[in-house]
Amino acid sequence: MTKVVIVGGGVVGLAVADELTRRGGLEVELLEKGPRPGIEASSAAAGILSPQGEADQPGPFLDLLLAGYQLFPEAVVRLQALTGIDMRYRAGGMLGVALSEEDEAQMERQAAWQERAGLRLERVAGSQVKSLEPAIDGPVRSAIWWPQTAQLDNTRLVEAYTRAVALQGAALRTGVPVSRFLVEGNRVVGVETPQGRIDADWVVNCAGPWAGFDRSLPFSIPTLPVKGQILQFRTDSPLVERVVKSPRAYLVQRSPQQLIVGTTVEDVGYDKEITGPGRRSILEGVGEMTSRLIGMRPETAWAGLRPGTPDRRPILGPSPLERLLLAAGHFRNGILLAPLTGRLIADWITTGGCPWDLSPFSVKRFSESKEVFHHGATQ
Repeated sequence: MTKVVIVGGGVVGLAVADELTRRGGLEVELLEKGPRPGIEASSAAAGILSPQGEADQPGPFLDLLLAGYQLFPEAVVRLQALTGIDMRYRAGGMLGVALSEEDEAQMERQAAWQERAGLRLERVAGSQVKSLEPAIDGPVRSAIWWPQTAQLDNTRLVEAYTRAVALQGAALRTGVPVSRFLVEGNRVVGVETPQGRIDADWVVNCAGPWAGFDRSLPFSIPTLPVKGQILQFRTDSPLVERVVKSPRAYLVQRSPQQLIVGTTVEDVGYDKEITGPGRRSILEGVGEMTSRLIGMRPETAWAGLRPGTPDRRPILGPSPLERLLLAAGHFRNGILLAPLTGRLIADWITTGGCPWDLSPFSVKRFSESKEVFHHGATQ
């Protein structure tokens, strides 16, 4: 039986394991260095699924995001039926608000290219925003309504994937870091861990910002951590109905009593400390949109390390070494792209290719800057 080892048990690694075990005929082993799956960025996210909010121009990245969005409802229905876990998936759209002349110009540029590309959106006058979202009482000049945006509880998504993987027969081992890939000639044949060698027919690197841990490889995997801080407030009733976002902050009503607000984008290495400046930045951004949180103290706060790359695009598909596949560097889109990534990687292993052109996301695009982006010693 063909054996596949997956390095990294975040939502992307879990989605790959889920898709592979669904197809049958494979022995799947997922290795996670932490005490439980999804403990890093996968559990720290806000759970916003917004392809048009993330892309800055037409092209392969936008196409990938849109395909990921279209696939997501199917994944939610299947996972909930299998595990019984309600992931609080809701396709309620996103309202992007402009609070300054600069915001308005930026939003108009975004709306213009998306309209030319045939994407769905609606322009909303500033005076209409409060009728849509009464809590948004700041000086909104104008807004854009993106109907193709959904949200879910990403911590429940991680739980559902974890349970699904176990139910479908994969071996999920936590507390097992990988120190290096085992290479014979031009082919990866397994991984080395503190518990010993694990042989494999295929290895998939889903190690997020730690994906470049093995410096002995003949190529670089340029992932790096991008810190994001988030605050959570307890509300007596929902403050917003849909995702509301400005260029500086967002609000996500995860449940009637749970409001998520964020976030920061910080290149500070592997530091997950909650900071005063980060907290103030979020509160200032949110305060521009609504006065409802003035005087309220956050119930809790946390930070996560998004897996970034130099161009903020994921690294997907085959590597220069045979039988080593890469699925890392999803930055702010790991949740959105997880089901699609699982499918693409599983296609490659089971058929020798996939219907998607992954060349724009190949690690080879960074080959000229190998020396710059090595981070971390161990997955």
